[in-house]
Amino acid sequence: MEIAVVKNALGSLDKVLSQAKQALWEIEREEFVDPGFGDPGGYEYPRKALAGFLEELHDLLLVVLEAAGLPETRASLASGWTAFIGQGLDQTNCDPEAQYCDNPALTFLERLIRGLRMTLSEAISSEEAWTLSRLEAMLRDTPGLVHRRQMAPANEAELQKIMHDYLSACFPDFRLNPPIGGALKNFKPDCGIASVGAAIEFKIVHTEEQMAVAFSGVAEDTAGYRGSKDWTRFYAVIYQAQPFMLESQLRSDLKRIGAATWTPIVVNGPTKSEGKKGSRNKKSV
Repeated sequence: MEIAVVKNALGSLDKVLSQAKQALWEIEREEFVDPGFGDPGGYEYPRKALAGFLEELHDLLLVVLEAAGLPETRASLASGWTAFIGQGLDQTNCDPEAQYCDNPALTFLERLIRGLRMTLSEAISSEEAWTLSRLEAMLRDTPGLVHRRQMAPANEAELQKIMHDYLSACFPDFRLNPPIGGALKNFKPDCGIASVGAAIEFKIVHTEEQMAVAFSGVAEDTAGYRGSKDWTRFYAVIYQAQPFMLESQLRSDLKRIGAATWTPIVVNGPTKSEGKKGSRNKKSV
């Protein structure tokens, strides 16, 4: 496999993947949220947008897999895609009870991209690989998990509380605020999974102006957590009210400051203003 090809392509793949997820989220809002409530989103026809992004992602992957020297994976993608075309790329499976929608084609492509990313990691055990895969899947599912609580988070503490509950139930070695020793002070990430040395930071962004503040917080964390022997993998989860930033943008900035051990995860979901109590699922604008 040509590792350099995959590394260079992941940013573009993640950008289109993020756009497809945003379209799916807007479909979910159409299904379960009062149309007169909150921001309707950026796509006039989100199902058409979703289908278009999936087609683009599929075409990009065909080129990347060929250039990377992965003919079997490319053939698997091509054969599996026929079924999705027959079903309709905008098809969604919606769960009224959980108020959650998924798209089979999007899930298929996301897993393929996740597999490509894992091939770039250092050799790890199958158990560690499963744990990391499960952890990343849950972090990327943050909007859906938050949605099941039927309460949009107003601040990082509320977001953390929701995700800590899910992560602690899934991982027996979940740690809350694990200390990372420094020369002058100890640093404490939001939480971590001890068996794979993965520390996690959650940030919430209500407005476009708060993007720089969120990144500054992550940049400070990257400096404070560097050099730990126990915690060697780090995740920055940015939960934003609207798609103010793309995951590929955050990844580029982390690479620029030398944060090679950090994995950015940017997701979109409803937030609530801290000053307005009791307003359910109201997006900040």
